[in-house]
Amino acid sequence: MGSSLQIIYVDSGLFGDFPMPSSPGLSHISLATYFRLFIPLLLPLSVEKLIYLDCDIIVRHSIAKLYDIDIEDYLLGAVYHNDKLSVNNGAFKRLHIPVEQGYFNAGVLLINLKKWREEHIYEKSIEFLRNNSESIVNHDQDVLNVVCGKQTKMLSYTWNTMNYFFMENFRLSQDRVLKIYQKEEHTNVTDPVIIHFASRPKPWERLCIHPFVSEFDKYLRLTPYKRIKKKKNSVGEFWNLVIKPMILGYHRYTYIRVCGCRIYIGWLPILKRYRD
Repeated sequence: MGSSLQIIYVDSGLFGDFPMPSSPGLSHISLATYFRLFIPLLLPLSVEKLIYLDCDIIVRHSIAKLYDIDIEDYLLGAVYHNDKLSVNNGAFKRLHIPVEQGYFNAGVLLINLKKWREEHIYEKSIEFLRNNSESIVNHDQDVLNVVCGKQTKMLSYTWNTMNYFFMENFRLSQDRVLKIYQKEEHTNVTDPVIIHFASRPKPWERLCIHPFVSEFDKYLRLTPYKRIKKKKNSVGEFWNLVIKPMILGYHRYTYIRVCGCRIYIGWLPILKRYRD
């Protein structure tokens, strides 16, 4: 109602020398991830606050309440990873971030753009990239955690419900960050506002057994891409992304969906307690 869509084209050649680590877990990420850092330059000065959303998400309910969260004294608001999550790729040591500061996911951000401009976040981010490219693994997410981490507000995970929040070890974990999130209402898991398919297998891969993959498929069928077949996975990927994590218990959903049916798998024995 009263909204408009504007597409801004960005020359990817501007990012040609930005670090693009070749880790298999990061193979789906393109140079476009760095566009986030250029937001202060791409948007008019009249835009002082915004919500940034990755493309691998589903917004299930209104995000008006997310926008209304007060971040006047913060650079941004974000949902945090647990301290030991492997996808952090040793961020605390690599980036010299205190563990108590935490490491947030940049897939959903509530950004105080006015404060970004006042504190020259774009310039600071580019400077860090130029001087510390050998330390970068998680692209601009690493950069934002360094430059903005001390002034980031922790948001409820309903605004960025990543894969591990659906896993049975979420409730068992003694991790510092997850213990904070465990206090939130259970409906944040059963009826989240924003689902972020942050880990592989992604919903466009055949191996994806995410509890909400059917919702991704529902919206996919409403797009011009509905006839595109899902990516096939190798036998090795099947073992490493599905079977092995299930057996070891560090990447096991409380339930999965198969042929539209909800199947609970929490009864399977955990051979190795929470590792990530």
